Amino acid sequence: MYFHGVSVVIAAKDEALHVREAVSSILNQSDVDFELIFVDDGSKDSTYSIVCELAASDSRLKVLKNPGAGKCSAFNYGVSMATGSFVCIFAGDDLMPPGSLSQRFKAVSAYSPSLPVVGLCKLKTISEDKKFDGQIVPKATGVGGFTGVSYLMSRPVLDKIFPVPESLPNEDTWMEVAVRYMPGWTIVHSDVIGCHWRVHSGNSINMQLSFSEYNRRLTPRMSAFERFYDKHRADLDRNGIAFLKSRIECEHARASGSVLGVLTSSAPLVDRLRALSATNSFFYELRRRLFKLLSGF
Repeated sequence: MYFHGVSVVIAAKDEALHVREAVSSILNQSDVDFELIFVDDGSKDSTYSIVCELAASDSRLKVLKNPGAGKCSAFNYGVSMATGSFVCIFAGDDLMPPGSLSQRFKAVSAYSPSLPVVGLCKLKTISEDKKFDGQIVPKATGVGGFTGVSYLMSRPVLDKIFPVPESLPNEDTWMEVAVRYMPGWTIVHSDVIGCHWRVHSGNSINMQLSFSEYNRRLTPRMSAFERFYDKHRADLDRNGIAFLKSRIECEHARASGSVLGVLTSSAPLVDRLRALSATNSFFYELRRRLFKLLSGF
């Protein structure tokens, strides 16, 4: 039996610099029943002890150690231990704005948790680099973001997405594919900023990296599109199959450095432009220089 509320799941490794602030920002949420499940993924610093200290004075916080290894493994384990009717994931270095969790839960509460429902919120970047600071994603009013920390998921959605394949380097691309392309899911958009995303050198990927390093990290992440298609093709409708195949086509062109292949692929325009910015160093540097102008669509 699940309680009527939210399970927030954090998977983190070596986040001692930011984890106290991150966890506290969630524990300070109000007007919603929630639990916070923190999974330490083999930290070598004081991350685990810091969170255990916080848990000693707040029973809503459960601290676990990942019995496996890797980010996807840690999230899979944390999600398997969650007992809320809705679940969201979070990072150990980000911040949850005050009151945002209750607003997000209110947005999905009009729907039965027994149905496949996903609430989408916005995020706002925070960075010491002014070029990356203060960006709200997505920019458009009435639209939430298709990114891991944005999703507030009912149990039927959770059961379809998890477990994420543990050979993938990240969980959020797999989650994005599911939320975008699985048929029959109710998507609830919200203008609530549900996460202050910290852009810093400790991120697994961001545009502070050189193009070669960014591309090296991006390519295995994007393999989630093809792997999801292979696993769930029978679950997809005709439109989902067509859209997903177009994204796979576009990604193959991007990974091979083919500007023409990206531009002539059948993927939606925004997806082609996003792929173009990671096709070669010229377009990557252009996107970096114009980050605030070109991001958030």
